[in-house]
Amino acid sequence: MPEQVNHNDPIRSETGFPHLGQDVHLRGIRGWGIQRVHGGGDSSCADEPAQAGSSQGEILADLAAQVANCRDCSLCESRNLTAFGVGDPAADLMFVGEAPGREEDRTGEPFVGRAGQLLDRIIGALGLRREQVYIANVLKCRPPDNRDPQPHETDACRTYLEQQIRVIQPRILVALGRPAACWLTGQETSLARLRGRFHDWQGTPVVATYHPAFLLRQEQYKAHCWQDLQQVIEYLDLTPVRGRS
Repeated sequence: MPEQVNHNDPIRSETGFPHLGQDVHLRGIRGWGIQRVHGGGDSSCADEPAQAGSSQGEILADLAAQVANCRDCSLCESRNLTAFGVGDPAADLMFVGEAPGREEDRTGEPFVGRAGQLLDRIIGALGLRREQVYIANVLKCRPPDNRDPQPHETDACRTYLEQQIRVIQPRILVALGRPAACWLTGQETSLARLRGRFHDWQGTPVVATYHPAFLLRQEQYKAHCWQDLQQVIEYLDLTPVRGRS
């Protein structure tokens, strides 16, 4: 049974999220510390130096070109465009989703469909703009019929996401949905077990919450997602936008 959330707070008309008031935020988050659960991926190349003389944006552009030519798994045969990532190359906050959908496959940019529009509104409720964060997916190619990623596909894309995170060096990562949360935490378990506390990906805090596509289908979980994001607000000392009553 889902945990109880106070649904009597004013609701943002754009998102359906309760606003952050004086008594709504999760208290004592800093005291929780970070659970040292090292996420997926081989950390042996974690200290690889960046290309000398290259900016973060240039390095990401080079990596995006590699992804566009990648043929490491069969998804390259059905894709139209790869969806590498978008946003500030030096963002403090990085969102990681599962895989591109139909609109992302068409445009080559992650989170541009209805789920992306909701994510933009979530980012706005945090007091930020889309261009101030970084958005990526575990997979860079769309799985046919939006099916779940296969392990060999995730493995083929692993290095690309690892390199993105190392170049951007965000202060905190937000995993959107179970597949991204399992990848970043290294734990194959339910999203319910991963929510509500900090995890760790090679020294970077990770917060797990629901994917916007799920929230579009199950709107009653928006309040739970907003509750998860209090950890991000507290950690980054953000000033969220108050909802209109």
